[in-house]
Amino acid sequence: MRRKIYIQIFLVILILFISFTVYQKYFKISPSLDTEVINKETTNQGNTLVNITYESIDNLGRKYIITAESGTFDENEPDLIFMLNVIANIYLEDNTVIYIKSSKAEYNSLNYDTKFQENIEVNFLNHNFFCNNLNIFFKDNLLEAFNDLIYKNLDIIMSADKIEVNLLTKNSKIFNFEDNKVKIKKRNSNGNN
Repeated sequence: MRRKIYIQIFLVILILFISFTVYQKYFKISPSLDTEVINKETTNQGNTLVNITYESIDNLGRKYIITAESGTFDENEPDLIFMLNVIANIYLEDNTVIYIKSSKAEYNSLNYDTKFQENIEVNFLNHNFFCNNLNIFFKDNLLEAFNDLIYKNLDIIMSADKIEVNLLTKNSKIFNFEDNKVKIKKRNSNGNN
């Protein structure tokens, strides 16, 4: 009788252990981000890195790749990298890609948030916008563009003060902070404007 109880207890513990292991491996979503730094032809000149690429994948499967001709960092804030001539790509869960080009960017290597500055061009499906400031906050799933914002798609050209895009739902909000309205111009049917 005792032997039967020990076997049952052993089997219950074994089942619990296997269930826990399967859950941890296949079902648990990890809150941490996997990151890999790729440095092809990277040279270190003091606090300046040349030809740099950072790549990260979050727990939702989105991939973020940012490259720059050069980047500098402050020894007091080594997590912030100030980049020049920047190209970034965000690969979303449905395999669509947001392409970003900018003259400057401030990249946080801990949380991957990036603040782009000057001559920014963003392409996403049939949507294009141009601005002087663009911030990406991965924790909040938010992309916000502002300052001299011009938005273009197949049908319209629009100027506004700010646009926010939710990276999960792809919903966007357009803002104008002054009393005047958002300016929208319909494109000609021949596509020239």
